[in-house]
Amino acid sequence: MLSLIIPCYNEEGAIEDIVKRCDAVLRDEDEIIVVNDGSTDGTSEILNNMNIERLRVVSHKKNTGNGASIMTGLSNARGEWIATIDADGTYFPEEIPKLYQLALTGDADIVTGLRESLMQGPWLHSRARNFLRRLTEMVAHQKIADVNSGLKIIRKEVIERYRKYIPKRFSPHIVLTICAGRDECVIQYVPIQYGPRIGFSKLSSGIHGPANFIKFILLIFWTWIRKPKKVIKQE
Repeated sequence: MLSLIIPCYNEEGAIEDIVKRCDAVLRDEDEIIVVNDGSTDGTSEILNNMNIERLRVVSHKKNTGNGASIMTGLSNARGEWIATIDADGTYFPEEIPKLYQLALTGDADIVTGLRESLMQGPWLHSRARNFLRRLTEMVAHQKIADVNSGLKIIRKEVIERYRKYIPKRFSPHIVLTICAGRDECVIQYVPIQYGPRIGFSKLSSGIHGPANFIKFILLIFWTWIRKPKKVIKQE
């Protein structure tokens, strides 16, 4: 069973479309968990009016952050596999079956959507992303194709293992990638489509872009210090 977690904060322009498209591509037994993270726009009303049997909405009274929202979703998930997707329209739900099929048939612990178009984007942005990717590779001791993709499928037991390292306010994907890499988990990458977000960017607009770039660097080193590399015993 797959539990799809959608963290959501003020996404009234995209959330209904994303949920409906996710519902259309999932199997009958799978579930959708939207974590409404203290939205102050029309998001709550839209979610309350959606009539989708597999959909469960869990609401925070106030905004707590992306990482905290995904952990709330995890606490409510029934599936042995956890999927995540952003609510802003940048990721295509139609890609989920492709990732899930690889998760079920392969030996991966994590299957990550690879946003190849971002790596070839504007010069400054692509350089910054590749710098973060190479830095993460040094810390994770594993080749990393996409360090912070929000579309991925993870064994529930793996993400539970690293719950204590997950930051509340920030996206958990860098931390998950580093922790899994340091424990020599199998991470596989699948090229996916990636489009412009719907609505206002909460991370990359104005001065937030450079500020968050610095925060990502600090988060990488913070995880490196906190999460020791797993020692593999020789038989």
